[in-house]
Amino acid sequence: MKTNYLTEETVKKNYRCTLLGHDYVETKKVNFHFSEFECSVCKMQATNDTRGHKITLTSKLKDINETLFYLNLKKQFLSKFYLGKDS
Repeated sequence: MKTNYLTEETVKKNYRCTLLGHDYVETKKVNFHFSEFECSVCKMQATNDTRGHKITLTSKLKDINETLFYLNLKKQFLSKFYLGKDS
């Protein structure tokens, strides 16, 4: 039977983030309003919500951010090559 014990290092990281707060670093810029972040200490992932607050990144939010990222790329491509030409 396997048991899942927390290592001493993991516990120290969790206490640091619990007491002092997470040290978020931006890992991906989704579009102008949304970004993905990761704590440099405990590796917890977060993203922005509609109000600009950081919330835990779930698989559903990750899929939404991926879709927003590709829609933003498509919008930039269309505006640069098709809508930007004067003819």
